[in-house]
Amino acid sequence: MITTQSSTPRPRRLRAAIIGFGLDGGDDVQRLTRSAQCLVVGGSAETHAEMREAVSRLELELEEMQCGLGDLDPDDLAELAFRVDLPELQQIAFRLEEGLERQGREFIDLSADELAALLDLEDTEAAVGS
Repeated sequence: MITTQSSTPRPRRLRAAIIGFGLDGGDDVQRLTRSAQCLVVGGSAETHAEMREAVSRLELELEEMQCGLGDLDPDDLAELAFRVDLPELQQIAFRLEEGLERQGREFIDLSADELAALLDLEDTEAAVGS
């Protein structure tokens, strides 16, 4: 039996999603909105509607760009977050970029776990520093 491997490696493909949690729901209504790359859970009717509108803008931009969240490096993600008015997402992108620069690594070289650990490291450093 002969097995062969392709000489060209497959491009890395991260699967990414935005998850928004609304914590101000005072009624007994359970609100859930799912889309291709986003999940919005909970919140008051007003908060849920605001979060749903934000992820709709995000997904429209991604569709226009013909890419997914996992295809964006931190600079592109920060630019997208600015365009759709999601400052929290923009801050996450900036933190990723700073962590990558500090470690001298490239976004494309890190796995999803390494990227998540990079953000955890940032949270730990911020907590220790304050």
